[in-house]
Amino acid sequence: DTKASLSADDQFLSMLKEKCQMTDGEWEERQKTRQEEMEAVSKALAVLSSDDAHDLFTRTFNPAFLQEESSENSDRRAQASKLLAGIAQKFGNPRLATLAYQVKLDAFTRVKKAIDDMIAQLLTEKADEIKHKDFCTDEFNTNQL
Repeated sequence: DTKASLSADDQFLSMLKEKCQMTDGEWEERQKTRQEEMEAVSKALAVLSSDDAHDLFTRTFNPAFLQEESSENSDRRAQASKLLAGIAQKFGNPRLATLAYQVKLDAFTRVKKAIDDMIAQLLTEKADEIKHKDFCTDEFNTNQL
């Protein structure tokens, strides 16, 4: 009876080790992807909130020309949209693709809010993943004793 229990425990431990290794690999991949997404979003924010962009927005805002669009403003939007779309396509991330589309069409205040919300969501996902990894590690260590 003890040998059967030991055999079952060893089998469970080997399955747990295998699952934890897969989880660790997936976690590392997600961490890498999250980091690259955050870098892309930070670059887009840098483009949108640079002094040049601020000066451009200040100079080009004239109530008499409210319906017209500055070609420089359009170029900056296109640049930010292209950067986000490229990263979205590279990683197959539909949220970044949506954000790239919004950059192209929407006012920058909503885009900045969307970027901030996305960063908050990524940080929440990161915390959840760390919590799950810690749980897996604790379970692994508990079963080894």
